[in-house]
Amino acid sequence: MPTIRQLILVGAAVLAGCASQPPSTPGKYLVYRDANGTPIRQFDYPNNDFCAKVQSAAGRSARCQPDSIGSAMQAKATLMYNPPGVPVQSHYADLARCQADTRTMAPGVQLISACAVK
Repeated sequence: MPTIRQLILVGAAVLAGCASQPPSTPGKYLVYRDANGTPIRQFDYPNNDFCAKVQSAAGRSARCQPDSIGSAMQAKATLMYNPPGVPVQSHYADLARCQADTRTMAPGVQLISACAVK
């Protein structure tokens, strides 16, 4: 299973235009679920195509979907992908998950708004 650092790095590479373009997947919300199917994190990407590119590298635990479940999550943070300077809102099941996932960021990714309870 990829680490959150690897997943963020994949997202940064996609934003930089380094990934090939797969067929469009409906939805710009990439939701990660645990083995029981419970949502543990969500990234709000700029569009469906971007989400599809990240999903193709993220593995089976992540799927793009058309509707956000961010309001059901308990914590949030904002990441900045450089290049090209795109902010991405992220949502987490709880504050501990958010803090663990954002403790170390991949190259090209900055935490611009620290984890906070919603």
